[in-house]
Amino acid sequence: MNVAQYTQRAEQFTEALRREEYLHFSGIKSDYRTEEIFEKFADLFSREAVLARLGDREGRDGRYLAEFAARHHIEQRLRGLTERIVEAERAAHVAYDGERMPFLRALGQLVQEPDHGRRRALEEAVADVMSHHNEWRAQRMAGQRQIAQELGFEDYRALCEDLSGQPLRALGREMALLAEDTQSAYRERIEEALDGAGIAPPEATDWDLRWTVLAPRHTRAFPRERLLAAAEATLAGMGVVLSEQANVQLDLEARPGKSPRPFCTPVSVPGEVWVVASPRGGWVDFLSFFHELGHAEHFACTDRELPGPYRIMGDEALTEAFAFLLQSVVLDRGWLREVLGVKTPPQSLFRAGQLLSLWYVRRYAGKILYELDLHGGDVQPAEMAPHYARLLGEAVGVRVAPEAYLFDVDDWFYCARYLRAWMLDACLQLHLRERFGPVWFRSPEAGQWLLSLWRRGTELRAEELAAELGLQFGIAPLRDRLLGDL
Repeated sequence: MNVAQYTQRAEQFTEALRREEYLHFSGIKSDYRTEEIFEKFADLFSREAVLARLGDREGRDGRYLAEFAARHHIEQRLRGLTERIVEAERAAHVAYDGERMPFLRALGQLVQEPDHGRRRALEEAVADVMSHHNEWRAQRMAGQRQIAQELGFEDYRALCEDLSGQPLRALGREMALLAEDTQSAYRERIEEALDGAGIAPPEATDWDLRWTVLAPRHTRAFPRERLLAAAEATLAGMGVVLSEQANVQLDLEARPGKSPRPFCTPVSVPGEVWVVASPRGGWVDFLSFFHELGHAEHFACTDRELPGPYRIMGDEALTEAFAFLLQSVVLDRGWLREVLGVKTPPQSLFRAGQLLSLWYVRRYAGKILYELDLHGGDVQPAEMAPHYARLLGEAVGVRVAPEAYLFDVDDWFYCARYLRAWMLDACLQLHLRERFGPVWFRSPEAGQWLLSLWRRGTELRAEELAAELGLQFGIAPLRDRLLGDL
């Protein structure tokens, strides 16, 4: 199979797989079946096909194809475990308020439950479900290591670092420095927030902090009914008419089996892009929806004439940066005044926003340090629970449940994508303000500039885009944004 044939088949596979993901996680389809899809496209991920792609990874598109082939080869080999875990989590229930609540809904309920005792009981029930599935997750992780070695790499970490082009260990060192630089400000913010919520900081858990940070608040300023109109007005200010984008599909209906977290699925780039959410109001709800809408605009505006590797593969840090960029407008004073009509937003909103940003970045800084250890060498996953609780606890400043030590891990070091996306987002925000003014999101010229970047799909990695634009990429702009004046 030559490169053109491989790329065409890869696009067909990706569309089929993403459609299954959309249908399942949107709650339209109760089961999650990928076996037939992998079987239909088995020729893409045979050992011979993967080794061919690994041996031909000169140039950017060659690297993207090699990463795509290896990632899905591993998933094909482990799909039985993957589906078992997904279906077990979907079928699992926990006791809550005298009733049985689906496990996935319980995760969302944990950040909404205001009663400390009920939240603690639900937290323990959720941890119990996680612990029951950890053996399967450990088997899956051991399988990732074994397959990476069969493909000629030292371990799974080395495979991910080589094929993605992400300097994972260097990034881990940078994040350790960033955590140190933000420690004082972060500690002040979490103690203030926990005290304000009536929670003694020494007794607080990760879910207490998540509730403090993520619970629906400021619903009067951010009403559920205004979410879509606010999104349309924001894009219109940049010259983008959402209602005229036939390739952007919004799924905002409530369904029992729908994921509690909004998500974007680009079934076909740029032809069919779904944004899935269950709006409930509040500032975090707006942040999450705008994040996914940022993904959608990137994918939907990608030039359809680009080669497949630059539309369906590449560096996810790029699209995450565009998602964070659109998300950032929700806590902008100018946006609050001009779009939502909030003339004098409370200072507590911006303090909460700073805490949210600090918490997320520091949490993912802890995650990459943990995952570098988890996936390195001959570490046994089942022995890593205390290490996870210690590293993540140090990062977020409260007690973290050790039972989440494998649940809280995404494939392919996706945590590194987020961290690099935050770095790119920080320098993009600075550039937009300097070039188009503080309310850049009301500038059609800024919209055209962003459109010129979106059209390029995933051609460049995050660092390459920053270098091409002459922007400073690194922890310094991110640190300045995290610690900036409110």
